[in-house]
Amino acid sequence: MSDRDPIAKAVHIGGGNYFDDMRIDIAESHRRLAGLARNPKSVRKPRWRNLAKLCLAGLSMRLGIREFLVTNGIARKWMDDFCDYWSNVLDGRPIATAIEFFMLMHDYRKRQQYVRRLEWGSPSRHLENWQDPVQIFATFRSVMDMALRPIRCMDLWRRMPGSARVLEYGCSLAPYYYCYREFFSHLDCRWVLADIPGFPFHYARYLYRNDAEVEFVAIGAGDFADPLRGAGNFDIIILTSVLEHLDDPIFVSEYLLKKLKRGGLLVFDYIKSEGKGLDHPASLQMRRKCLENILAKTRLVSGEVGDLDGSVGLCIARKEGE
Repeated sequence: MSDRDPIAKAVHIGGGNYFDDMRIDIAESHRRLAGLARNPKSVRKPRWRNLAKLCLAGLSMRLGIREFLVTNGIARKWMDDFCDYWSNVLDGRPIATAIEFFMLMHDYRKRQQYVRRLEWGSPSRHLENWQDPVQIFATFRSVMDMALRPIRCMDLWRRMPGSARVLEYGCSLAPYYYCYREFFSHLDCRWVLADIPGFPFHYARYLYRNDAEVEFVAIGAGDFADPLRGAGNFDIIILTSVLEHLDDPIFVSEYLLKKLKRGGLLVFDYIKSEGKGLDHPASLQMRRKCLENILAKTRLVSGEVGDLDGSVGLCIARKEGE
């Protein structure tokens, strides 16, 4: 990061420290980051360059050596990016090695244990659950997941039209946009990354802050009835690892399908859980009706929805009708 590149420091709350007990006021930190001036630059790269990177990354995954390269700091761009954010935005004590990153992630994971259902009740309470300082573990988990699996859903990229407008909803650290940025930017798409102002999304807004192809939508408690107000329609909507966390997945899926153009693609999954922790109990109750509604308005072109009462893996559906 250039010394002249402005940053918006995260806001710390009382207690804890700046290493293995980081306590961040993530709501206020998002507000500060939203006010950061952007210096837009295109991420578009030549097709040959993207294809070469894709082949190398894919080879490392197929050979089973990706984890070795990542955990030993040999493939380390992911770590350089995170360390920049950790030290320069969160003011964290420097992380020296990949091993130290994973040990630190384990420390945060131990704090994120749930033995009972969380209280929800209102949009404000919903946000509070996700903005609890203990949820910083989600950033570590998302960073690790993208480092180990940088390539997502090749079926999607084979079907992705050039110059598409893409929404990654409930995006967290936006793994699909990251995949596009690294391997498919020659498709020249435009992206909207939307999520509640939680921990991984804060890192995403920093990491992609100067990407000209990206717009950010932070969904506050007052936005739940119309979270994408004024955002327009999309050719592709990505909704993965999201439905199980929603207080009303039926409303959200119907709302998003209205935003999807005719013939557009919906990329989705639906994990069945016990409705504890951050998995919303209402989502568990509504899953069958939600899936029935999606299937009634789309046609599956990849993946399978077998048991409506079980977990649904990654699927791609094409919108039909009006």
